[in-house]
Amino acid sequence: MKGSIENLVKGFKKASDIIHMEKPDVVFAPVVGAVPFIDILKIVDRKFPLEIVEYPPNSSRFRKRDELMSRWYDNFFEEYETDEELKIICLDEVLSGASAVKGYRQFRKSLEQRALKKSERTGGTFEDYRRQLAKHLSYKIIGFAEKGHHRNNTLNRLANKGHVHLINFEYMPTIDNVLLNYVRLKPAGKNTQGRMDYLPEVQKFDVTMKYIDFLKDIATYVGADPDKVGPVNLSKIQNSLSRAKK
Repeated sequence: MKGSIENLVKGFKKASDIIHMEKPDVVFAPVVGAVPFIDILKIVDRKFPLEIVEYPPNSSRFRKRDELMSRWYDNFFEEYETDEELKIICLDEVLSGASAVKGYRQFRKSLEQRALKKSERTGGTFEDYRRQLAKHLSYKIIGFAEKGHHRNNTLNRLANKGHVHLINFEYMPTIDNVLLNYVRLKPAGKNTQGRMDYLPEVQKFDVTMKYIDFLKDIATYVGADPDKVGPVNLSKIQNSLSRAKK
C-alpha cells in the first residue's frame, strides 16, 4: 500500500507543480473520471485553487455528447470569454488517450462555433473572430496515464507539440472504480448498444468509506490531517453540469 500511495502522491505533486507553472485561469475536471483528482490535489497541495475548477460533461457516457458539449461551451464562453487571454488546463485520465483527444477536438470545434455566433451578432467576419479566439484561448491537457497501455497516436502528437503533459503512474486506482468515483448521474436510458447513457444531472453523491479511507491514506502520507479530508466542490459540480441544460 505504501508504495502505491507514494507513487500516487508523487504523480499528483507533479500535476500540482505543472498547474502552478502554467497558471491556468480555469481547470477542467471532467465529471466522469476526474472528480477524485481534485480531492487528491487539494490534499497534496493545500493552496490548490478550487475556485477555478469546472466540471464539464465531456464523456461518451452522456447521451448526445457532441450536442451536449456544444451547449455547455456556449454557456461557458458567455461567462468566461473576454478579449483577454484565457488559459484552460484539462485533467484527463488516460489509458489509450482517445477520450482526452476527443475533449481537445471538442474545444477546437467550440472556438469555431463561438466565432460563428460572434460574427452573426456583430457583423464581423468569421475568420477574424476565429483567429482572435485561437490567439486568446488555449487548452492544455494533464494526462494521468496508467502504464502498460498503448497511447493514441494523436495524443502523442499533441504531447510532442506541448499541448499535453503526461504523468505516468504504475497504477491509477480511480480508473473504472465505482467505489472511488462518487458522482452518480441520472440515467437517460439504454442506447442502441445496450449501454446506459446518462443526463448531465447529479442523482446523488455516493461517498463510500473506501473512498474516505483512500483519501485518509493520502493525507497521512503527506502529513495532512486525515480527519479533515473528503469530497470538495460538490455544489460546483452541480452548477458546472447545469450549463449543459440551459
